Parts: sequence; structure tokens; C-alpha cells
Amino acid sequence: MQSSKYYVFAGALALLCGAAQAASVPSSAPSAALAARLADFDGWAAQRMGAARIPGVTVGFSQGEVEWVKGYGYADLENRVPATARSSYRLASVTKPMTAVAILQLVEQGKVDLDAPVQTYVPYFPVKAFPVTVRQLLGHLGGIDAYRDSKAEQHFKEHKDTRQSIAVFEQFDLIAEPGTRFRYTSYGYNLLGAVIEGASGESYGGYMRRHVWGPLGMDATAMDDPDTVIAHRVRGYRLAGKEWKNSEFVDISSRFSAGGTRSSVPDMLAFGRGVHDGKILSAASVAAMVQPMATRAGRLTHYGMGWEIFPTGGRYAIAHSGQQPETVTYLYSFPSRKLTIAVASNLERINPEAFVQRLFEVVTGEPWQLKTYIADAGAQRDYQVAQGLFEEGRAYAERTRQPYADAAATREAFLQINRQALAPDPKAARAYIEAARHPAGGRVFLAAGASMAEALRQSGIDLDTYSRGGALAFARDYVLLSHGAAAGTLLRFDPAFEQAIVTLAASWDRTAAIAWPAASAYVSIAALDGQLRAAFRGQRAYPDFVPELLELAQASGGRGESEEALAASRLAVALYPLSDRAYALQGLTLLRAGKGEAALAALRLALARDPLGAASPAALNQEAYRLKGSGGVAQGLTVLQAAVSLHPQDANLQDSLAEFYVEQGMRPQAVAAYRQALQLDPRYPGAVGAKAAILRLGGTAQALTP
Repeated sequence: MQSSKYYVFAGALALLCGAAQAASVPSSAPSAALAARLADFDGWAAQRMGAARIPGVTVGFSQGEVEWVKGYGYADLENRVPATARSSYRLASVTKPMTAVAILQLVEQGKVDLDAPVQTYVPYFPVKAFPVTVRQLLGHLGGIDAYRDSKAEQHFKEHKDTRQSIAVFEQFDLIAEPGTRFRYTSYGYNLLGAVIEGASGESYGGYMRRHVWGPLGMDATAMDDPDTVIAHRVRGYRLAGKEWKNSEFVDISSRFSAGGTRSSVPDMLAFGRGVHDGKILSAASVAAMVQPMATRAGRLTHYGMGWEIFPTGGRYAIAHSGQQPETVTYLYSFPSRKLTIAVASNLERINPEAFVQRLFEVVTGEPWQLKTYIADAGAQRDYQVAQGLFEEGRAYAERTRQPYADAAATREAFLQINRQALAPDPKAARAYIEAARHPAGGRVFLAAGASMAEALRQSGIDLDTYSRGGALAFARDYVLLSHGAAAGTLLRFDPAFEQAIVTLAASWDRTAAIAWPAASAYVSIAALDGQLRAAFRGQRAYPDFVPELLELAQASGGRGESEEALAASRLAVALYPLSDRAYALQGLTLLRAGKGEAALAALRLALARDPLGAASPAALNQEAYRLKGSGGVAQGLTVLQAAVSLHPQDANLQDSLAEFYVEQGMRPQAVAAYRQALQLDPRYPGAVGAKAAILRLGGTAQALTP
């Protein structure tokens, strides 16, 4: 039976500098307790939108017979049009799982073979050095590149049909042999749109209306044609400093089946519900779609067919995000719980996941993700093993509701964890732990963790209780069970590991209830400093508040309160001295305060703690673009300059640095940075765009290639 929809009508709510309104329809309402928590969500949303300067957002959930959707702020600032449940946002890459569903429908009809070369259905696509299959395209494993000249390819103004959209990239060489490298690419999903047209004989939009959107009642979903009158279309915005600007107009027809649609949050929820209820695909197709793919070397991509797939706090979840001019979106589904959450906003370059996380906590009463800090360097490895076992094992149990069937693989998993993950050599153990989730590592965390989950379930423990106890409680309870009545019947871990887990879990039991101050409360760094140091003194496991301290530092810095921001970063380092994120927070805060040498020293300490963590090239690059998206181009430039100093051999950082120099009107510096990127790696993903940019900026063709 299709779920009823319940939308709350609300009066005006002061938000940012205007009102918020919720649209509403039928019948099965949230319980009184949930309705009260949802009312509290209004205040959180107002605060979040004010801090991030978000003009409008619509958020909602669907579970069982209840659906709740609410709009906040404005769909159109200039005309003071409120955002509502009916507001129509660009979906961006949330289009991709819809395209994947259409492909699998055609597989079920015998019209598409997943392992056939793409030219079987798109004969005009040039043959490449290696065959590219439909299955590989679904998992971003086809070797198809992404944008090479972003200045051109991400800013098309003219409308394109399917053939013209494919022509944009059809002459690109493959970046790798298919199956060997994950490369997230909208162009691969454009090819899948062309496959749908070739196999079905229908246009992409026509097929989707008749076979995906229509059957699920997604009446608000359509191709995003700028010439078409679309009801409740929102306007998109970007930030320049703290000032709102209209988004640049980009015709997104060139991304038609990868991100060329427009929809509402209720339609996003209907899609998620339709997938996990099996309304438009067989159970076998859904199961195939949500299996993470792996490279030929045995590394999981954490992407299935159109879905990102991560164990989230030990829960089975599938998701997809979207971002493009005018919009950000996120669709998150917990199929075993019949719970889907969706959010869409009309402000570019923000992270909408916070809305998903908060609403999940409101609906379920569970924390989204337990954030645990291990204060004993020697015990961090033990916690990482426990966390891998918990996340993979409990998620498997939630997804299948069945015990792990391969007893031999389970025995081998315990053996390998004891021998390698808990080996005396820390470097070798760390390498094994990093591989233990992947086929290359035998997926030992999955096999052993699923066995642990089943043993705990059979002992009478509700696995949902571990949403609050987390990995330490999960591993501790299994250790105690294996020592107790079930002794001799359950596989055992190394005794030193078992003792470490029991000790850590006892410490976590004493500290887990310590909470960060409520969002409405004034947070005094001085008061927090004393309270948290006292609470955590002598403990080996306690809550990790680095993300909250980061938000506090960013908010203080945004208000020009540099001393408060620096105090927050000092507290982070004092409480979490083994955390790369704490030192990265300190480094970035010092950069903002103009203390360059001290900032670099802190960032180097972050790198020493985790070379792939918060001070890695990717993380610093992301931070620079976050600052740019909130109007802080100059601050982002400072971050990139520090990043290049730390990672002088990274071509992508040089490319980003050049882009920021262009934004600041520093043309000679931009040309020099682009040239440095090309010298470091003539074939890096942005090389074609870098060469074009050099010429566009007045540089010469000389030395464009080393």
C-alpha cells in the first residue's frame, strides 16, 4: 500500500530576514512525541540557515505510512516567495540513481546486457582502446573522464540534445583501462542516457516519465528545460562574501541523464520509497544495484549502480548527493527501516548533509554517528578494528536479516584479524586494517563482524541498541559472550585485543553521555575548556567534539572574533592531541588569523598523524572551495598557498591555486600556477583546461608541455 502523505501547514516563521512556510496534504500524522521533536527541528533549521546564509531549503522524510515535508526560507528572494513542500529544485546528480533504475528495467526486459559494450546501444560513440561496458558505466569504472575544461564544459548556455551532449566528450581518451580505476563522472551517466534511448526507442525524458517517474507518482519531476513553464520553480543563489547573488544561468541539458532534471522533495521521497519497496524493479535487480563495486585490484568503490553505499553508524544505507549551479540536493535511504530522507536547497556549494543527519536523529531518536576519540595511541588500532567489525557486521545484519553463510570464510577472517590486524608491527597492522573492508583484504571485517552480529542477536540482544553503544559496546559484548555461556562455541580474538576493548568500553560507558551544549545555548570557550578537561581527564575513550569546535571556530572567525576562534582550536588540540583534524583546525584558524608559520607547523603535525586525513591535498583543496563557496575567495587562496607549500608535487592543487588567482585578478600568478601543474603532471585531469586557460589569460603556447 502506498504511504499516506502528511505535510504540516505552518504560519510565518522569522528566518534569515523573512518567513518560512510549509505546504501540506493528507493524512497519517507523526505521533505526538515525534511532532514535538519536529517542532524543535524548526529552531535548529532557522539557526543553521542563518549561520550559512541559506535562502531556502525543503527537507522531509518518509517512513511507513507517514511522510513529512517542510519548506523554510525563500524559493525566490526577490519576490518573497516562500519555499514549500512543492518547491521545484534542480536535482543535479540525484538524477543518477533514477537513470540506473531505468537501465536495470531494460535489463529485466531483455533489452540491455550489462556486460555488452556501450556501442551496442550507442553506435555513434567512438570505439576506445578498451571496451567499455554498461555495468562499468553504472559504477563509474568505465575509464570515462569527467570535465576537462571546466570553464567551458560547466557553463554551457545553449540547449543540447543527446547527440550534442555526447559530442562534448566523445573524443576524450580513456583515463584508465575500464575496471581498474573509479572516476566519478557525469559523462559516463550521459552515455547511460543514450543507452536508454538506443535500447528503448524512446527519448530519455519520455522513458523516465512512462516507466520510472509516472509509476511512482512523481508528477513534479521533469527535464529541466529553461523554456518550459515549471510550477513552483525556485531561483538559485550563490554567495559573494555575505551577499546573495543570483546563480549564473547554465543550461544543464548537456548533463541530461546525469543531472538534467528538476523535482520536489516529495518526489525524491517517492523515488527512494519506490526503490526499497520494489515498486519498479525486481528484488534481484535492487539487490544488484546496492552492491558496492570493486576495482580489478579488489578495492571497493563504495558505489553500486547509481548509489553511494556506506555503512552509516553500522546501518545499511544508500545515498546520492547533487550539486550544480542553483542547487544542492541529498537523498538518503535506509531500506531495511523503510526510511528515506531528502533535502534540497537553492544555495550553491553548501553541504546539505547536516539537514539529513539532524532529521534522522529527530525521527529515530538515535545519534547519526557516534564520534569516539581514543586517547591511548596504543589502543587506537584496537578501536579501528572494532569499528570495522561493527560497521560492516551490523550493516550486513540489517541489510540481510540473515547470518553470514560462509563458515570457512568466517574462521579465516578471525584468524587473519588476529594474525595481521593485531600484529606487533604497527605499520603492517595499519596497512592490513585499511585493506580489511575490501575484497583485496578478504572482506574480513564483513565476515567476522556479521558472525559477531548474529551471535549477539541469537543471545537476545537487539542490535539497534548499538546505535548508542557503538563499536566498543558491540565488540565488548561479543568478547564477554564468547567468554560466557557460549564459551568454546564462538570464535575468539587475541586476548590482548579483548582486554583492550573491555577497558575502552568501560571508559566510553563513563563519558558517552557527555553532550555538546544545545544549539540554542551560548557556548563559552572558557567554560567548555574547564568542563571538558575535567570530564575527560584520565579517560581512554570519550566523545570527539572536533567537528563542533570547528563550527564554533568558523562561526567566531566569520564574526571577526579571531581570539575566540583561536581559543576553540587550542581546546581542540588540548583535548584531542592524537587527532589530525584537531591540528588541521588549529592550522586553518591560524591561517585565517594571519599567523602563517605557526599555521604550517600545525598542518604538518596533522599530516604526521594521518597523511590522508584533514591536511591531505584533497582535504585542503576541499576547504579552499568551501571558503570560496561562502564568498571567502581570498581566504581560500591563503589555504591553497599553504597547501601547495605542504604538497609541492600535487598538480591538482596548483590548478586550483591558478583558478583562485584568476578570481583575484592575479593573471601572471595564475599562468605560472597552471604551468607548474602541467610540469608536474602533463596528463592530470585538468590539463586540457589549464592549457586553454594559459592562452586565454595572455600566456604564450611556449612551454605548455614540459
